[in-house]
Parts: sequence; structure tokens; C-alpha cells
Amino acid sequence: MKPANTDSQAVRRKNAILGAVSSGLLRLTAAVVLMWLRFSLDPSRFMAKVLLVLIVLDLGSIPFILISLKTRLKEIRGGEEDAASQY
Repeated sequence: MKPANTDSQAVRRKNAILGAVSSGLLRLTAAVVLMWLRFSLDPSRFMAKVLLVLIVLDLGSIPFILISLKTRLKEIRGGEEDAASQY
């Protein structure tokens, strides 16, 4: 039988991964929709350029999601929350 501490760590790890994956998929979906909107416009128009900037910013946030996930998994593995909950 696993200790409760390990079970709660597994649940927190799973939730962190699910959160990062869902956030990444949302960003990718938004980028695809923005790309579709951009290609439906005349490329020389101002709005097409604004959409391109939004696409780049949207996709540029994905590495930060992965960095946050890595940090969060390290915190969970280190047991920092478990130690803090004892106080």
C-alpha cells in the first residue's frame, strides 16, 4: 500500500501535466484560428499584420508553459508542498 503522500504527489503531478497540455493545446488552437483569419484577409492590410503579431506571441508563450511545468514537477518531486503543509 502506497503512503498518502505519494498518492497526493501523483495526483498533483497528473494535474500539472494536464494543465500544461490543455493550456498548450488552447494556445495552438488559437494560433490556428488566427492563422486562418489572417489568410482570409489581404496580407497588405493592417489587421493581417496585427494577427501575425498575435500568432507569434501566442506560439511564443508555449515554451514558457513547458518551463513552468518543469518547475512545478520539480517542486512536487521535492515535496515542498508536503513540508509546508506540516506547519
